[in-house]
Amino acid sequence: RLGFFIISVWYDLTLIGLLASLWFFVADKLNKYGQRIYYSFSVIVIFLAALWLLVKFKLLSYFNDTVNLQIIKNLAGGSLKEALLYASNEIALFIGLLSIAAIVVVCVFKALSKIKFIQHVSTNNVAHKTYRKLLIATLIATPLFTWYISQDAFLRYGLEKKMSFRFISTSLDRLSDIDFDGFGIFAYPQDKATFDAFIYPGAVDIPGNGIDEDGFLGDAIVQPVEKDTLSEITPKTGKHIVLIVLESARAELIDKKLNVQQVAPVMKGIAQRGVAIHYAYSHAGYTVPSIKAIFNRSLVENNSKITLIQFLQSAGYQLSIISGQDESFGGISTDTGMKQLGISYFDARTAIDDRVFSSKEPGSLRLSEARIFEQFNTRINQVDLTQSQFFYINIQAGHFPYAYPSMPKRLVSELIPRSEIAAKNKDWLSATYWNAMANADWTVGKILEALITHKLLNNVTLVILGDHGESLFDDGFLGHGHAIDDIQTKIPLIINDSTLIVTEPIGQIDVAELTIRSALGLNKQWLNNKKTVFQWVGSITQPTLIAQVAQNGARTLFDFRTEQVFFSDLKLWKSYQLALQASPYKERLTDLIRAWEDLNWQQHKSK
Repeated sequence: RLGFFIISVWYDLTLIGLLASLWFFVADKLNKYGQRIYYSFSVIVIFLAALWLLVKFKLLSYFNDTVNLQIIKNLAGGSLKEALLYASNEIALFIGLLSIAAIVVVCVFKALSKIKFIQHVSTNNVAHKTYRKLLIATLIATPLFTWYISQDAFLRYGLEKKMSFRFISTSLDRLSDIDFDGFGIFAYPQDKATFDAFIYPGAVDIPGNGIDEDGFLGDAIVQPVEKDTLSEITPKTGKHIVLIVLESARAELIDKKLNVQQVAPVMKGIAQRGVAIHYAYSHAGYTVPSIKAIFNRSLVENNSKITLIQFLQSAGYQLSIISGQDESFGGISTDTGMKQLGISYFDARTAIDDRVFSSKEPGSLRLSEARIFEQFNTRINQVDLTQSQFFYINIQAGHFPYAYPSMPKRLVSELIPRSEIAAKNKDWLSATYWNAMANADWTVGKILEALITHKLLNNVTLVILGDHGESLFDDGFLGHGHAIDDIQTKIPLIINDSTLIVTEPIGQIDVAELTIRSALGLNKQWLNNKKTVFQWVGSITQPTLIAQVAQNGARTLFDFRTEQVFFSDLKLWKSYQLALQASPYKERLTDLIRAWEDLNWQQHKSK
C-alpha cells in the first residue's frame, strides 16, 4: 500500500510539474513574473482537475467503468451528436454551474488584484527557476515506471483510476504508437508488433494466413459456414403474426409485483397459456443492434442470411410497421428493409406532432402507448384479414426517463422527475419504471382485445420480447449497453404457442425463425444443449467485453482491457493465460475467442 501511495503521488507531482514547466516557460518568454503567475496557474490547474473529476463522477454515477466514447455513441444510435443532444438537460445544468464557478474565480481574482500587497508582489520580476536536472530525471524515470506498471496487474488496476496516471500513460502510449494502429507499449494490452500496423490487440485475425494478428490463440481458424435453416423452409402463408418489442424490458417482468400488484397481468396470462422462454438474451444490450438482430438474423452487416422481411414478403404476407420510436435511429429502418415498397410504415417520425417530449431528435422522439394502440386499431381495420398479416409493434414505455408528463399512473401516485433520477432515489426510480412497464402491458392488453374482436386469437402467432434489459442502480449503475449481465441483457420472450419446447438459450437472431416455425406449424423443438448466445459491449470490431451464454445461463466473459475471463456459474475470474492451462476453462475461453474472431472477420469482409 505504501508503494502504491508513493507511486500515486509521483504521478500527481509529475503531471503538475510538467504542466508548471510549460506554464512558466511561456510566462518567462512573455516577461510575466510574480505571484499573479503562480496564482493563475494554481487556479487553472485546480479548476480543470475539479471539472474533470466532476464529469467523471457524474458519468460513473450512472455507468460502470466500461463506459467509453464507443459505448456512448452506441447508445445514441452511433452518433455522438445525438448523445449530446439527448443529454442536453444535464449538459445545460452542468454548463450553468461551470459558468457560475468561472465567474466566482474571475471576481476573486479581480478583487485580489486591487489589494496593494498583491500588486506589490505581482511586480516581482525574478525569473522562475527551471529545475532542469529534476525535469530531465523525471522525463527519464516516468516512462520506465509507466512501462513497469503496465506489466503489473495490481498497480495498473488502481492507478488507471487516477487522472494523472491515465493522462501520462495514454500520452506515452500514443507517442509510442509508431505504426499508427491505435496501440503503443505503455498501455494494456500492449502492441506486441510496434512496426506492423496489422498486428495489435483485437485486430482482424485473417484465418489461415499463419499470422496471429489479434494476439489470441495463434492464427484464426476458418470456421464452417453456418447453415441458414430458415432459408430451407418453403415460403408460404400461415397464421397472422404480431411481433411486439418492448423497450428496456427486464427479464423478471412476467412475474414482477409492485406493492402486491401484478405489473404485467396480461403478458403473464399469455405466458401461462403459451410459453415463456427463460433463457432469452439481447446480444449487445442496446436498441439498434437488437432490432437489427431480430429482423436480419445476424450480428454482422450485409450477411447472406434471408431476413425476416424478405421471407415474409416472399411468403405473401402483408407487412405493417407500427413503432413508438424513430426507426431511422441508428439506421434501423434502412438496414432492416422496413421502408420497402409495399410495407405500411408508421413511427414516431411520421407522427412527429404526437410525440410525448418537445425534442425532435431521433433519440428522443417517442409516442405514447395509447397512440401506438390507436394506430394498430386503425391499421387492423384497414387490412384484408383473409390475407396473412405481419405487424411489428414497438412500445417505448420503458425508455429512459421511464415517464412522460401524460403517462398514466397505474401503479404509483407520483412519477420521478428526470432531475431526481439518482442512486439515492433508487426505490422511487424503480417504481416509476415498473409503472411504465404496466403501461406497456396495458397496450398489449388492448392489442389482444382487438385481436379477439376480429376473431383472430386462434389464428395469430403473438411474440413479445424486450430489446434489452435495464439496470436501475441494482449494481450501482443505471441504464444498459455498458455491462454484460442478466440485468442488462436477459430479456422476456413470450409466445402464445404451448406446443413450443425450448431448452436451449435463445438470442435475438433466433426469434425470426422461432416465430415463422410457430406461425407455419413446423418443428417447434429447440433442444440444442451445446448452443451458445454471443454478446458484446462496444462493437464487434472494437469490443470492450465479449461473452457467450450457454445452457441454464452459464456465461463466459472476456474483458479486453485486462485480459481476464469470468465464469459466471463458477463465480470465478482467471487471467487469459491461466484459463488456457486447464479444463473446462480452456475450452470455454477458446470457443468464445474463436466465435468473436469469426464475427470480426465476417464484419471485415462485409465492408
